[in-house]
Amino acid sequence: MASLDNFIDWFHSGYDEDYEKVLKVFKKTRNFLKLVANRGMQDKIDISYIPNKEFKNDPELFNFLSQNGFLDDTNYNDLEDTLKNYYLIWLIEKDVNQGLKFICDNILSDVEIRSDGYWLKLAGREELAEFYRSYSRETSPEDVAKQVFSEEGLDYGRFWDTTDDVYADVIEVLDDSNIEILKKYIMEHLGNKDLNIEEYGADFFHELMKSQGREDFFQITDNDVKNLIDDSEAMNELLKGDLNDLKSELYSVHNNAYNNAYESEIYDLVMEGLGEFFSSRIDEVQKQVGDKTRYIPYIKISDLYSNVMVFLDEYKGYTDTLDYLGSYTEMMKQLFNDGSYEPIDFRIPEYADWSLIDKYINEFFPDYV
Repeated sequence: MASLDNFIDWFHSGYDEDYEKVLKVFKKTRNFLKLVANRGMQDKIDISYIPNKEFKNDPELFNFLSQNGFLDDTNYNDLEDTLKNYYLIWLIEKDVNQGLKFICDNILSDVEIRSDGYWLKLAGREELAEFYRSYSRETSPEDVAKQVFSEEGLDYGRFWDTTDDVYADVIEVLDDSNIEILKKYIMEHLGNKDLNIEEYGADFFHELMKSQGREDFFQITDNDVKNLIDDSEAMNELLKGDLNDLKSELYSVHNNAYNNAYESEIYDLVMEGLGEFFSSRIDEVQKQVGDKTRYIPYIKISDLYSNVMVFLDEYKGYTDTLDYLGSYTEMMKQLFNDGSYEPIDFRIPEYADWSLIDKYINEFFPDYV
């Protein structure tokens, strides 16, 4: 029978037929390695020569290698690519914190460890857009996210002509405090002045003239202005005439409220989407680089352990390795591409949310009137 040295030589030959000689006698790789360990010859074994199929057939093989001294002098960088993911799985299962620390310190260049967890160091805020779904022929969440995270901010193309009825879309949604402002504006411009009835056709003005016991003229007093505002026909007549300047301001109020509402909704959709993979706001860390001060954006990763383990399990035995990708972002992009995770997705609204428009109308109104 061949000596153990012969089997070790066949083990390292790199030829399938030689490796079969080992298996023919020992049935399993593990049985052969047990004998090697019993003889104290672990240092003569290069585990890179173990075929990938042996790890697939024996999921506990890496644990066996560890327990029997075959990994004592193993250098991750010296391993064959097909073994690297197996090795990292073993390293993490042996000690989660130390395993992830090894990966962060030596492989994923963009992950830093803080006392409260793992933080992604961003080349720029725009990098986060790579976590969103992209479409080839239409505006996608990724496109919108790029704008939100850019220094210039969201640039969706401003909406114009957002209303053709400022009474219904602005005046009717004003809260009590803004109604008081509008009352004051009307009184300052038209209040307690004789107005010729021939210039006004709305029933409100004719009834007002009669109630004041006058002919040809009427006045808008403090007692009348609230009822005037509640009458759409009368207000629309004034907005076309004596209050035309107010009408122009109301158009501006609505236009800005509409655009701010749309922008706010898009921003919220993008930022809320980050919660799928991250658990903090973007943290700008001040760093001194030579004589310049830079602000480096960071964001906390929700579950680095799960993300890494999904990758390692998906690609164990393959040449796709973390050190080839080199970063958390690139790792996640590959997992998006292969369907292991879904990128952040949301429906891009066609129109602004009406409740937000009303909110902004009431916020902006005092600045215009």
